[in-house]
Amino acid sequence: MSLTFVVSTGRCGSTMLSHVLAMHPDVLSASEFLNLVSEGTHADAFAPSTMDGRQLWRKLSAAEPHIDGLVTAGLKTSEMLYPYGTGRFTPATGIPMICHNVLPPLTADPDGLYERLAAEIPGWPPRPPAAQYRAVLEKLAELTGGSALVERSGGSLGLIGTLRREYPDARFVHMHRNGPDTALSMSRHSAARLAVLLQKAAAAAGLPPATPWREIVAAAPPEFDGLLSAPFDAGRFRTYPISLTIFAWIWSVMVKEGVRALAALPRDIWTDLRYEDVVRDPRGELTRLAGFIGVPASEEWLARGAAYIDDSRTGSAAAQLPPRELAAVRAACESATRALAGLQSAAAAA
Repeated sequence: MSLTFVVSTGRCGSTMLSHVLAMHPDVLSASEFLNLVSEGTHADAFAPSTMDGRQLWRKLSAAEPHIDGLVTAGLKTSEMLYPYGTGRFTPATGIPMICHNVLPPLTADPDGLYERLAAEIPGWPPRPPAAQYRAVLEKLAELTGGSALVERSGGSLGLIGTLRREYPDARFVHMHRNGPDTALSMSRHSAARLAVLLQKAAAAAGLPPATPWREIVAAAPPEFDGLLSAPFDAGRFRTYPISLTIFAWIWSVMVKEGVRALAALPRDIWTDLRYEDVVRDPRGELTRLAGFIGVPASEEWLARGAAYIDDSRTGSAAAQLPPRELAAVRAACESATRALAGLQSAAAAA
């Protein structure tokens, strides 16, 4: 099966794209799978050198108390689609991580799909992590349909080099969006806010940025109570002051890293996809994307995909910010915006 990674900073329409791809009968669209198998950083996903089926299943089926805490506090993200309240698992007992994001877009019965995986994966032989992950995607395609594998995880732009090494045959779709609009969307996203709050707490506690999450929570000053772990204080979590320029800086760092990585790839194994273009011309952009992935762009799929994409969101949400704040955000995004434009120009000329 072919393998394509949709890489991005997150908050740029890639989740929307993942759902549209899931509508295609020939595509297995795996949402947030790389984030699921990562522990700490994306690079950790490919260590140790081998893992057996039991180790793999522990990684996929483990529950994370802080994720369950977000659900309980009403802070779940739009990517989290498990049938909370009616499904087999609850936040109180722990919801397997694979059930939050990966399984629900693939089936109306994520609990049933979970059981089918639970009956098989623990018995798999030892293999390198990259081979095990691909086997999971292929098994999901076998169970739910699809001959082309497409994985999309928010914030995966910095993983291009690792993915190229681990999957030499993979192709890449770089999805991106206007920097200020992406930063604004990040500022409203629970996972992005939690990541920033953890770093602010680490700094306040005098800890290095790479300190493990649990150590940060244990050392954080009282002002961060209810913001880093369950039980979350939803009101304070949503309103705790975080400058929008922080999210603009995060976007900029990720984009510049991604631009460097994409520029080093053979030109025929990656393509560019702008959120604004997808919203403006969904049929045209989806047709181009299908050709790159290697699946047909049927009229039925194009119609469903175009109907799903909200074509009313063609303007810039960040443009409504107060002028001084907008200027600061644009300034924080400027260098990455230039780098992105340079990459697109070079790609167009190739």
